[in-house]
Amino acid sequence: MTPGSGEGPARENMMVWRMRALLAGLGVCATLGAPVAAESLRDAVRAAVTENPAAKVREAEARATAFDLLARERDFLPTVTASAEAGVYYYNDPARLSPANNNRVSAAARANVEAAYVVFDGFRRANEVYRDAARVDETVFRLLDASETLALSAVEAYIDVLRHQQLVAVSRQNVARHREISGRVADLVEGGRLPSSDRFDAERRVMSARLALVQVEEALRSSQARYEAIVGHAPHGPMKIEWVHDLPLTGEAFTARAVRRSLSVKAADAGVKQAEYGVEVTESGRLPQVTARVGANAGLNGNGVPGAAYDAYAAVGAEWEIFAGGRKAETRAAKMRIVQAMAERDEAMLDTRELAATTWYAYNANIERTVLLDRQLAASRRAADQYYTQFEAGTRSLLEVLDAEATWFNARFEDISAEASYAFNQYQILAVESRLAEHFGIKNAGTALMPDFEARAVENGPRSVFATEIPDLK
Repeated sequence: MTPGSGEGPARENMMVWRMRALLAGLGVCATLGAPVAAESLRDAVRAAVTENPAAKVREAEARATAFDLLARERDFLPTVTASAEAGVYYYNDPARLSPANNNRVSAAARANVEAAYVVFDGFRRANEVYRDAARVDETVFRLLDASETLALSAVEAYIDVLRHQQLVAVSRQNVARHREISGRVADLVEGGRLPSSDRFDAERRVMSARLALVQVEEALRSSQARYEAIVGHAPHGPMKIEWVHDLPLTGEAFTARAVRRSLSVKAADAGVKQAEYGVEVTESGRLPQVTARVGANAGLNGNGVPGAAYDAYAAVGAEWEIFAGGRKAETRAAKMRIVQAMAERDEAMLDTRELAATTWYAYNANIERTVLLDRQLAASRRAADQYYTQFEAGTRSLLEVLDAEATWFNARFEDISAEASYAFNQYQILAVESRLAEHFGIKNAGTALMPDFEARAVENGPRSVFATEIPDLK
C-alpha cells in the first residue's frame, strides 16, 4: 500500500481541526516574572541556521571548494618565469675556445625570461573545470541539506522546550491537586470519617507528585540546554507554534515532491557529473599537448667567451605521451566511479522515499492519536471529578480517587507529548521536501553560493565561472 491511500476530505478536515486545537494548546506557555520579549520559532530557526558553528563549518567548506575552482584560472593563463645567476666558471674546451680563453676561471652572469601558454591539452583543463564546478555544486547542495537538518533540529528543540514547559505546568497543577486532596483527607481523618492510614496514603501521593515535578523540571533544563546548543542562546519569553501552510494532501504527492526537491538527491546527481567529467580528464592524457613559448636570454662571458650576448625566441612545441602502462585500468577505474556515483544517487532516492513514507505514516498516526487522547483525557477528567464527589459522599475510597487523578495526569502527559509530536510532524514534512528553511524565509540557507557552477561553466564556457564573486564569510 502506498502512503496516503484511502485519504479524502474527511481526513483533511480532521487535520485542520487538530492543527487549530494543538496551536491553541501549544501556544500557551507557563512564564513567571516580568514580561519578556517573545522568541518566535522563525527567529530560533534563523539563528540556528545562520549562527550555529556547524552551519559555519559547512559554509566555510563550500566557500573553500569554490575558491579551489577559481584557482583553476591559472591553467588558462600564460606562465611567466624568470631566472638569473652569476658566479665564476671554469671551461676547458680547446675545440671551441681560443687559447687565451680556454682552461681558465672567469666570472660570468646570465638571465632568462620566458612566457609559456598551453594552446591545446586534449580538453583536460575544460573538463577539470566542469568536474570541479560539479564538486562545488555538490558541496553547496550538502550545505543546504545540512541547513534543512539544522533547521529541523531547531524546530524540534523549540517544540521540546515548549512541551516541557507545559509538562511542568501540569505537574505543578498535579501537586496542587494532591495537596488539596491531602488537606481534605486530613480534615476527614480529624473528623473521624477516615482512618489515619488514608492520611499517610494521601501524603505519599503528594510526595510522588512532587518527585514527578522534580523529574520534569530536570528534563526541562536539559531541553533548554539542548536548545541553547542548537540555536546559540537560551530560550526566552513566551513561545508558540506557528501555522504550517501548503502541506501535501496525499502521501503520493508528498513522496513525489520530496524526491523531486531532495537536496541529497541533487547532491548525489552532482557527484555523478563529477565522475563523468573525471573520465574525460583521464582520456585527455592520450592526446598531445601543444605549448607556445616566447623568451629572451642575456649573458655576460657566457660559456667562457668574453663579452655580452643576447638572444630571443618564439616557438610552438608539442608533447605526446604515445604509450604509458596502466591506461586501460585507469580508464576502467574512472568509469567504475560513474557506476558508484549512480548507485549512490539511487540510494539517496530510496532513502528519501523511505523517509517520506515513514514521516507521512507518523503524521497521520499522530492525527488519530491526538484525537483519541483528547477524548480519553476528557473522560479521565470527568471520571476523576465524579470519583471525588462520590468520595465526599462516602461511596468511593481514597485509593480510587488517587488512582483516578493519576490516570488523568498520565493522560494529560501523553496528550501534551502527542500534540508536540504532531506539531513536529508538520515541519518534518517540510524538511523532507527540502523547503523548511525556505518556509522560515531563509533564502538558500543564508549562503551566498548558488549550486549552478557546472551549468554556467557548460553553457558559457569554462572560463565564465572565474568571474564569480565570493564574499568573505562573516
